[in-house]
Amino acid sequence: MRLFEGRINKYNETGALVHFVPEGMALVSPVVFKHYASTLTVDAQRINELGMQVQKAVIKAGWHLEGANRQNIVKYAVRKGEQEVSRLSAVVLEMPSRWVQPVPPSNPVLKLL
Repeated sequence: MRLFEGRINKYNETGALVHFVPEGMALVSPVVFKHYASTLTVDAQRINELGMQVQKAVIKAGWHLEGANRQNIVKYAVRKGEQEVSRLSAVVLEMPSRWVQPVPPSNPVLKLL
């Protein structure tokens, strides 16, 4: 599926599906899970269903950071200088060293809301 081409290999960049933050590894939700699902099927409806199933499984595993009010999805402000230019929703996996070695530095433009 060309929609995702090249995006999964990038991190801490505009348009990337993965960002490193002080809290862990932020997986942009729900698009990163849909990307994974798109590697398993080309059926658009099935991609959405599988993506949600994968996200639920990751959350059920308990590897993620719980946000305010026990939310599984946390929000980040994307900042340019002192100005917020957009927001990002993510499932944040704590202790990213379980999956990535070495862990890249945190993305300085993201601020947890």
